[in-house]
Amino acid sequence: MNSLFPVYGASAHEDAIEAKAFVDWHRVCSSKVQDDHGFQCLPLERGCAISLPDAPGPTLNRIFGVSTVEELEEAFTWMSTKAGTKFLQLNIESASDEVRHWIDVRGLREQGPAWAKLVRSSEFDLASPPHEVTCRKVRSTEGELFGAIICSGFGLSEALIPVWASIVGKDDWSCFFALDGDRPIGTGAMYSSGNTSWLGGGTVLPDFRNRGAHKALILARLDEGKARGASAFVVEAKISPPSTASVSYENLKKLGFEHVYSRSNFVF
Repeated sequence: MNSLFPVYGASAHEDAIEAKAFVDWHRVCSSKVQDDHGFQCLPLERGCAISLPDAPGPTLNRIFGVSTVEELEEAFTWMSTKAGTKFLQLNIESASDEVRHWIDVRGLREQGPAWAKLVRSSEFDLASPPHEVTCRKVRSTEGELFGAIICSGFGLSEALIPVWASIVGKDDWSCFFALDGDRPIGTGAMYSSGNTSWLGGGTVLPDFRNRGAHKALILARLDEGKARGASAFVVEAKISPPSTASVSYENLKKLGFEHVYSRSNFVF
């Protein structure tokens, strides 16, 4: 599956589309939203550093897509001035000895489950699994609702609704609702650039989980990406311990995504 991408070095291209999505997300946020939440972003060559202290956890407080000590040092210096807990995400299996030494010298410690990077070709077709959940695009007037469902689904503060709402209706972004009847119960977002699409923002309200909404949202974004000319799709999912099922990860695998590498989380 890695043959989908030019060979820049281990994991570089798969990280690049994710980084482009986060850099663009920061760009489309209004200056008021950025200032209200301290939402900041440092673009790097094929990665970025992203800081949103109001959102706990690594998703919006991390460095990723870096492969050299020089980039690590630049991103680390920038990120160290930010509030809250911060993370470096790295494919440690392919990291150079210099990068491993840099991590040791800085005293960074690995924490929490690793993230899987998964990739799928648009040429790999599966018969759509039967399900009763339908999806539709989020209308440009529904940004607040989109943000509210994401915050509820991920257990985030409602104060962050405007951050997520900012991507609705923006160029290169596609946002979807999963529906129970006419009621939106889940969300999915996708950023497209060139022939690659990145999937994120996938969540379902707790009372409506395990009914097929997550799969339906994946399929809706695959269809949209193909219509936009995407030949490859990239996504991340947490890897759960063997005793715990990871619904998101398993659904992605069932729908044709391949786990191409794992990314460790180092906290600082």
